[in-house]
Amino acid sequence: MTRTTVILDEVLLEEAKQIAGESKTSRVINKALEAFVKRERIKHLLALRGSGIIELGNEEIEELNE
Repeated sequence: MTRTTVILDEVLLEEAKQIAGESKTSRVINKALEAFVKRERIKHLLALRGSGIIELGNEEIEELNE
């Protein structure tokens, strides 16, 4: 784990805590980072679809989004 000081929008942070059902800021930030990384990986894989580099069918795409 890394300890970092960041400046956050307090209103956005509180909304994220409510949506995530978390009270700890670090847990909310970690969940947000996990969601961001997953979304970007999926975008990258979808960009490769049809290139011949990777074969993705509708079923595999649905599994990625879970």
